[in-house]
Amino acid sequence: MTAVVAADQLSLTLWRDPDDDVLALPGIAMGTVPGVGDPSELADRLYRDGARRVALSRPVDLSGGMDSRTLVWAMLLLRELTSWGIVVDWQLHPGEYAEVWRRLNHLHPPAALLGHPDADEVLADWRQTFYLCKCIYRRGPGFLEVRDRRSGSMSRFIVHDPTYLAAAEALIGGVCAADVDEGVLGEFVEEGLAGVADDLAWWLPYRVRRWPWPSMMI
Repeated sequence: MTAVVAADQLSLTLWRDPDDDVLALPGIAMGTVPGVGDPSELADRLYRDGARRVALSRPVDLSGGMDSRTLVWAMLLLRELTSWGIVVDWQLHPGEYAEVWRRLNHLHPPAALLGHPDADEVLADWRQTFYLCKCIYRRGPGFLEVRDRRSGSMSRFIVHDPTYLAAAEALIGGVCAADVDEGVLGEFVEEGLAGVADDLAWWLPYRVRRWPWPSMMI
């Protein structure tokens, strides 16, 4: 199950270049498209169409101001856009979840952190420490590997147990939390590999599409 949002709730403004200084030049703007459909397929299509910068029309709100389907859809899209290396203009309202950014800092940094008492400090740290492939997964025959550097050092997880692997595969597309083994989901959430919003859950790491470093450093 993929969480799909209605077109009147979220729209995406597109540009062919990520650089702020060239956005107003002729031929750079690509217009606005509705935020609908499968987030992975949408991000794939936007990249192949030439989009290199995407702006979300409304903040991602964890304070209760956004319904869970829209929230999960937006988080899936942010994950997929980041995996393609597309710059994303977005705002985050963490609400009561003051530390939530520490589990999202593998995503492209937001332009604003709304309602956070230390927003400037948090955003400065997020921007300074962000790089591609900070928390990624890759598939192999009968396993899924996660490499997570969000804490500053690398943690490596190999998911191969059939129950855990099935749960991870379901979470990648967004899923009803009740459809995932409760114990497995709890472990993924504890490790920062999954998020939960009301009755929905999703996978936080994004798929690696190309290694940004030489192979001996991975």
